[in-house]
Amino acid sequence: MHLYLARCVLPVASPPIPSGAVAVHEGRIAAVGRRKDVQKAVGTAAEVRDLGDVVVFPGLVNAHTHLELSWMGEAPGPTGDFMAWMRDLVARRERGPDLPVARAAAEKAASFLEARGTVAVGDVGNGSWIASVVARTSLRGIVFHEIYGFLSADAERIVDEAAARLDRIEQDPDVRAARERLGVILTPHASHTLSPALLKALAGRAAASNEPLSIHVAESEPECDLIRHGRGPMADFLRERGMWDETFHATGYSPVEHLDRLGVLSPRTLAVHCVHLDHQDISKLQARGVTVVTCPRSNARLGVGKAPVSRILASGIPVALGTDSLASAPDLDLLAEMAALREQHPGLAPAAALRMATLNGARALGLERDLGSIEAGKQARLLAAPLEDPEDDPLEVVTACRPEIRAIYG
Repeated sequence: MHLYLARCVLPVASPPIPSGAVAVHEGRIAAVGRRKDVQKAVGTAAEVRDLGDVVVFPGLVNAHTHLELSWMGEAPGPTGDFMAWMRDLVARRERGPDLPVARAAAEKAASFLEARGTVAVGDVGNGSWIASVVARTSLRGIVFHEIYGFLSADAERIVDEAAARLDRIEQDPDVRAARERLGVILTPHASHTLSPALLKALAGRAAASNEPLSIHVAESEPECDLIRHGRGPMADFLRERGMWDETFHATGYSPVEHLDRLGVLSPRTLAVHCVHLDHQDISKLQARGVTVVTCPRSNARLGVGKAPVSRILASGIPVALGTDSLASAPDLDLLAEMAALREQHPGLAPAAALRMATLNGARALGLERDLGSIEAGKQARLLAAPLEDPEDDPLEVVTACRPEIRAIYG
């Protein structure tokens, strides 16, 4: 057994512990608390490791990213205009790099995630190869195999083809070897890229298997305009692409209400972005037990606005944190994402920001038994950041200062 001593421990699920200690046995947390209490509990058999003037906190959970798009980080697309960015992204994906180039970029990005303290991900991709990249890392979580299809007549075929791809992905040797820590699940992209029939089918599949479902929700005004009014630049884009369904009719609803009427919203739903919400939308998300995932730097870069995080939290809705992809964010550093979140929302408590980057993401991905907080029985995926000044507030250092970190393993 190892006993780690630190100036402060941030368990997340309970208050900060000054002069704290964490006992670790065979890779799992045996005890956490004040030094004298933990030392008394574990006795003299533990090997003591005094970490000095550091704050210890849980490994981070990036609840929404797209490692598959990491190659786009070499030459970022347009900023400040969502539709210009989307057009550029689609065009670049069609030209695309060779698979070895895309794979190498994803591997590099995944290594960066690990180096900056991320221990679990909700990764979203369209290709069949990205799951094997994630499987070769130490990351836990879910690879969401994302599908599109706005034509209602194609819904059954799209689901059947996607299910066949999923079977092939799950038979990949790397994915099979990582099965205990990594799931692969079908998921929809968004209400503006899937027909109602396809959304209902995927929602039913997720409900039947009790699996999480991750979907982009109310990210941009063009998305809202299409769903509510059946018009606007997103509708024009779908027509240009030959994807428009002439049977689609304006719903008169917000994307949140539209998805709810199709059975998409549930306690297993990760609603990503949620920038354009009204009071009724927030009430609906709360009633359905949804987790909102916010990606503040991506939203800022694309000019879509800020998610109303304070109002969402005040309504009792759990919020998790994601970086989105290198196509829309400067990096995949969740520590930097927390700092940006707090800059955008000055009234947000640092403890709430840390919870969003740890326990809330772990719960949304079904990983809370092992990750997200420092509690007895959980995996010892722990991080340490230096406290250089005696007056340093540990929560401020972790959530606002983009600290250098090091990993601690049992």
